Amino acid sequence: MERHLVSPQLANFANILYTKILWPVEEYQKELLTDNSYIFAPNHTNNLDGYMIWSLLAKDFDIDTFMYREFWDNFPFIAKFLPLFNVFPITRDKVVLKEILDELKKLQNYDHSLIIFPQGRHVDPEVMDYFKDYHLKTIPLGAFYMAMKSSKKLVPIYMEPQKLGKKNIVIYGRPISPCEFLDPALTKTKKERLIMFAEAWLNEMNHLYAMAKKLKGQGLHKYKLEDNYTDASGLDYGMLDDPNRIMLFKDVIALINESGETSDFVDICELGKKLGVPDDVIKEIVKIKDVYEKRLIKHD
Repeated sequence: MERHLVSPQLANFANILYTKILWPVEEYQKELLTDNSYIFAPNHTNNLDGYMIWSLLAKDFDIDTFMYREFWDNFPFIAKFLPLFNVFPITRDKVVLKEILDELKKLQNYDHSLIIFPQGRHVDPEVMDYFKDYHLKTIPLGAFYMAMKSSKKLVPIYMEPQKLGKKNIVIYGRPISPCEFLDPALTKTKKERLIMFAEAWLNEMNHLYAMAKKLKGQGLHKYKLEDNYTDASGLDYGMLDDPNRIMLFKDVIALINESGETSDFVDICELGKKLGVPDDVIKEIVKIKDVYEKRLIKHD
C-alpha cells in the first residue's frame, strides 16, 4: 500500500538532527514493534516530546500526529502549516467525533499509525508512580477509544524529559491489544472498558519508568519546575498552577504512604496532620491538590 510519509529524506534528516545531535537518544525494546502499524502512546513531559517521538518513528511508519487544538488557536500562522507534516488538531479531555473520524478512516489502512499523548498535558513521570490511582482518574480516554475503534494495538512509550546534548532514554513497551477489553465476557460498560485500557497503559508506563531508573549508568533527568509553568496549550501560568509541583512534597507524601493508611493523595491533608506534618506544608499541599483536581479531568 502507498505510504504517506512526509518524505523519507525529511524523516531521516529529522531523525539525525533530533535524536543524534540535539537530543541523543538510546532506544530500548524497539524489537517489540513487529507489526506494520500501531497507535503510539508516549508519556508527555514538555513541548519537545512530539518532535522527538515523531523523528524516531516517521522514518519507519506511515504516521500522523495529534496535537492539542489550543495550538491552532494560539499560533494560527504556524498551525496552518502543520497538516503538511501530518500533524492534526485534537481537543483534550473529551472525544470530539468530528476531529477523529478522518483519522479513524486512515487507521482502517493496514499500514497507517498514529502518535497521541494519552495524558494530554505535561506530567512529571514520578506523578504516574506516586499518584497512580488518582492519575488514572484524570487521563483523557481518547487514545483508548481510538485504539478500540480501529482495532490497532496501543504501544506505551516512556520518554525522559528531554535535555539538549545529553543522552535521552526512550523505552518501547508491550503493545496492548484492544481485544483484551472488547471481550463479550467482560460485563463492563464502554467507559469501564476504556478505563481498564487506560489502567493497562499506565501500569506498563510505570513498569517502563522503573526500567529506566534501573538502567546501568543512566541517571534519569528530573522534571524541572519553572517559575512560570507552560502547559500544553502554550499558555504561561504561575508556578503554583503547575500540578507537578506536588512532587516538591514527595518526602512528606512518602511518609504518609508509609503509614499504611493511604496510597493516594485524597487523604494526605488529614493524615498529614495526624503524623505531625507542619501546617504550612499541609496548606501548600492543599493548594496543589486543588489545582491538580481543577486542571485535570476525572472519570467519576
